Amino acid sequence: MLQWITDFTYKIENQAAEAGLVYKFACEYYREVIRREAILANITAKDHILCIGGGICPFSAILFHQMTGAKVTVVDNNKACIPKAGSVIDKLGLNENVRVVHQDGTCEKTCFAQYSVIHLALQVSPMEQVFSVVEKKMMPGARLLVRRPKKQLDNIYSEVCDASLDCRPYTTHKSRNIGSTVLYIKSDEAEAVS
Repeated sequence: MLQWITDFTYKIENQAAEAGLVYKFACEYYREVIRREAILANITAKDHILCIGGGICPFSAILFHQMTGAKVTVVDNNKACIPKAGSVIDKLGLNENVRVVHQDGTCEKTCFAQYSVIHLALQVSPMEQVFSVVEKKMMPGARLLVRRPKKQLDNIYSEVCDASLDCRPYTTHKSRNIGSTVLYIKSDEAEAVS
């Protein structure tokens, strides 16, 4: 993924974390995307979601909880994001239901048994490596939501080249950079690697 897209997103999220009006505006950008993803994966209050890639202002995690009542854990590999993300969650009074942790998406220590839904942000990088680890370690029956860029932006983002994703259920988005979200469900015959 190109560094400028990460830097640009970081600046927007930093402004959103510090200013309520910017937060509300940016949150609206994600609202319909999250609504469609929640419907696609049939997310309910009984679920525990792992969001890999949350940034300074974890909009997706916050909206998933607000829309569905599900508990959400967010991991991000940028240590500088964690205190600010925690502050945003604290300001919104969501500490009981949304938790932020400094961790890499490829971390072998992650116990996926507690998560019924796993969500990969568009800017997760390297996407193929993270997808591979998650797909192997997630529990049978768990749902994995993978955001894909619009076709004309494929060369900007880290792409998952897993051909089996192309034939999965998906939802499309009208956002500027997220083209679709693919739903991958691990079969009951497959075993999770602990």
